Amino acid sequence: MRGFCLLGLGFVLLAGCGGRNSPAQPEVWVHWHYGGSAPLQASAQATQTKRLLAMPETRALAEQTLDKLARAPRRWGMDPEVAAAHLRPLVAQLTQAEHVFQWRQSPAPGSEWALAVHLDAHSQGIWKTNLQALFQRWTGQPPSADPETGGLRWNLPSQQGGGVLVLAQSRDWLILGGGPAALRLPSEWASAIQAQQRPVPAANAYWARLRVDWPALRHRLPPWLRELDLPSTDLLVNRWNDQLQLRAELRFPRPHGWAPEPWLFPSNLIREPLVGFCAVRGIRPRLQPWLERAGLKLSPVPNQFCAWSLGTAPFQVFAAVPVPEPTNAMRELCRVLPPWFNTNSQGRALGWWIVPTNRPAIIWEGMPFFGAFCRPAHEETAHGFLFAGLFPNTARKEAPPPELFAQILGRTNLVYYDWEMGSERVNSWRIISQVALLLAERQQLAAHTPGARWLDMLSTNLGNIGTSVVATGPDRMVFTRTAPLGLTGLETVLLVHWLEAPGFPWALQWPPEPKPQRPASRRPSTGS
Repeated sequence: MRGFCLLGLGFVLLAGCGGRNSPAQPEVWVHWHYGGSAPLQASAQATQTKRLLAMPETRALAEQTLDKLARAPRRWGMDPEVAAAHLRPLVAQLTQAEHVFQWRQSPAPGSEWALAVHLDAHSQGIWKTNLQALFQRWTGQPPSADPETGGLRWNLPSQQGGGVLVLAQSRDWLILGGGPAALRLPSEWASAIQAQQRPVPAANAYWARLRVDWPALRHRLPPWLRELDLPSTDLLVNRWNDQLQLRAELRFPRPHGWAPEPWLFPSNLIREPLVGFCAVRGIRPRLQPWLERAGLKLSPVPNQFCAWSLGTAPFQVFAAVPVPEPTNAMRELCRVLPPWFNTNSQGRALGWWIVPTNRPAIIWEGMPFFGAFCRPAHEETAHGFLFAGLFPNTARKEAPPPELFAQILGRTNLVYYDWEMGSERVNSWRIISQVALLLAERQQLAAHTPGARWLDMLSTNLGNIGTSVVATGPDRMVFTRTAPLGLTGLETVLLVHWLEAPGFPWALQWPPEPKPQRPASRRPSTGS
C-alpha cells in the first residue's frame, strides 16, 4: 500500500510549492485519491499483496524511503535535517490515512495544488504544529490569517517562485495548498467538506485512483517523453482475488490509428521453460521516427514485436520482429548498428559488435557474461523474422502450452499482452541490471541495502503477473494488469534502483564506480 501512496507523494513533489507561469490547460492536470490502508486490511481479498506488504524487507525499504522523502524539500532551499524532523511523522501517516491531491491550472496566472488528509483530532494537531514550525522557519516570517479558509497563510521566498502556502482545517480534514496569491482550490475543498463532509466523493469504486492529463503537461516533460505523445490516463487500483488489479483508460489527444492485423510468432524459436512472454502490434507509427533518426531504412517498417525469457539462465532473453525479407533487413542493421556502437563504446569495456564475413548477423564479442546476437531466423519457414537474444537459445525444442497463444489469438482488439512469473523475472532483471551498471562503470546495488534485500525476498515470493492493452475506440485504449504489487519484474527492479539512488527522489543517476587507489610507492631505504 505504501508503494501507491508514495506515487501520490511524488506528484506532490512534482507540483512544487510556487505558482509558475504556464499556458492555459484543462483544469485538473493531476488528481490522486488514496482510500487509506484500512480498506485493504479489512478486505478478504488481496491476500498475496497483504502478505508481501507485511514482510520485514518491505517494511525496511518503506521506512528508508520515508526517511528520504522527508528530506526531499532540500530542493526548495529547506535544511534537510530540519525538514526531516518535522515531516517524517507526517509522511508516515500519509501512507495510512485517506488523502486527496490535485494539481491544476490556477484561475490566476500559474498553477495551484492542494492536499487534503483525513485525520483524527490528535493527528491534526501534530500536522498543524509541525507544518507551522517548518513553514515559519523556511519563510522567516509568521503566518497571516487566510480569509478564504480561516486558516493560515505564508508568503513564499522569491527564489522559490513566490506565491503562497495555505494551511487550514475543515471538520476532520487538514488542507495544505500552494500557488499564486489568488489561491482557490483549498477554499473550494473547505467549502465542500462543510457541505458534504468530504472534498471529493468517497473511494467506493476503487482503492486508489490516479488521473493525469499528460497532453496538458507535455511542455513540462523531457523531450524523449514528450515525443511519445502520451494519452490522458485514468488509473484505478482495486483488490482482485489474492492480488491487485490496475485498470487504466487511456484517452489519446488524436485518433491513435491502431488497426488489427494477424499475429505473427516464431513458433519454432519460442521454447520451454518459458517464464515470460510479451507481444505487441501496431507499433509502426511510433517506431518509424526512431528508425529514421537512426538512419535505418527498413521497408516496410516493422509493425509487431514479441519477446520471451527462459528460466534456465538470467540472460536467456529473446526478441523477434516479423519482416518480409529478414536477410535484407539484417544487412541494413549490419550497415548501421555496428559502426554506431563501436564508435560510441571506444574507451569503455563494452566489447564490440562484429559482422561475420559469411552471413548477415551481428555478434557482440568481448563480453564475459553473455553472448548477444541478432540474426535472421532461419528456423522459421512460414514467415521471416529478425531474431535477437542475450544468450544462446535452449537446445530443447519443447513448445510452450497452446493455452498461452490462445489467450492472444482469440482477442481481435488486443494491442499488447504480457505474462510473466514474477519471482523469476525479478531475479533475472536484477542480475541483468547489476551487469549493466558494471559495464556502465557505475556503482552496483549493494547487497546490504534494504532495496537489495527486498528484491531477494521477492525473488522467491512473487506470483504470476499479467498485463494487457486493448483498443476500445478510435482514440481510446484500456490497460489492465493483475499483479501482487502492481508492478512487473523489470518495473520492480527499476523502482528499487530509483529508491536507492543517492539523489532520490529527484534523480535516478547512479554515481561512478570509484577508481581503485594505488598504494603510494615507497623509496627503498638505504643503509648508513
